[in-house]
Amino acid sequence: MELVGGRRSHRIWVVRHGESTWNAEGRMQRQVAHPPLTARGTTQAYAAGYALQHKQIRRVISSDAVRATQTAQAMATVLGVEVVVDNRLRERGFVAGRLVDARTSGREHLEDPTERVRSALLDIASMPGPTAVVTHGDIVCAILDMLGARDATTSQWATGTDVPNGAAVELSLRKLRGPADLV
Repeated sequence: MELVGGRRSHRIWVVRHGESTWNAEGRMQRQVAHPPLTARGTTQAYAAGYALQHKQIRRVISSDAVRATQTAQAMATVLGVEVVVDNRLRERGFVAGRLVDARTSGREHLEDPTERVRSALLDIASMPGPTAVVTHGDIVCAILDMLGARDATTSQWATGTDVPNGAAVELSLRKLRGPADLV
């Protein structure tokens, strides 16, 4: 039996945005800055699109940050699909008075993006066909951890800055569970 609207796919390709001008300078962007891609970042974005060219991608869903949407647009041009912007895929932001990540102890207080990212992934899992998701290094790591999908390469990515700009990781959303399943 097939659902109305076509067959659902649980395959996604998660892509870290191409190099931004601030990445090139070694500066953190978080949610407060929206620097554009460098020429190298634009090349990385097109390369990610070409790498996914034969994966039957139906759409590119992107964080709302400029560096992510520029990456998504370059990929979508290669893939011949549309870009959908979803702010739930944006980089982790700062929170006042609460420490959520032991790796940043004493330095910065960052939000836990798990529930907003899980919500976005559940929506993506309900869509027909494969999807490319353009986001940020820290969200790539969060998705890998959420799905228990680390491998020999991705296990070396301790923080978002360890994820190479333009890197694409194929994942299955079959193990993704909603909030009701977590109780």
